[in-house]
Amino acid sequence: MFGLIKSITNLANTWITSKSEKSKAKQALELAEIDKKKEIILSLQKNTHEWELNSLQDKDKWLRRLSFLMFSSPFLIAIFAPEHVSHYFEVALQEVPVWWQKSYMAMTGGIWGIASLKNIIPEIIDVVKK
Repeated sequence: MFGLIKSITNLANTWITSKSEKSKAKQALELAEIDKKKEIILSLQKNTHEWELNSLQDKDKWLRRLSFLMFSSPFLIAIFAPEHVSHYFEVALQEVPVWWQKSYMAMTGGIWGIASLKNIIPEIIDVVKK
């Protein structure tokens, strides 16, 4: 009789232990999934953050390209139609007020000069700190 009770008790203990281990394994798997999801989300936020920083670092790139194209266009046109370019420099620029020319040059200087300095200054500071 005691042998039968002992066998049933051992069987119940084995079943309970097995059930407990399965529950712990399932819980560990759920925690691992949550940790992995958290890691992916943080990685995405980091990549987005890096992309935003890179875009802010050189946000005036298209302004520089556009102004370069505007300054280069007379030279490119001069290859195919030199008379139009000479007319542009002789007549059109004489009609533009001096204040407008200076304002335009100041804006272009800001795009090419000051905007480029803001990208270089952090690098200079890093070198000085070292």
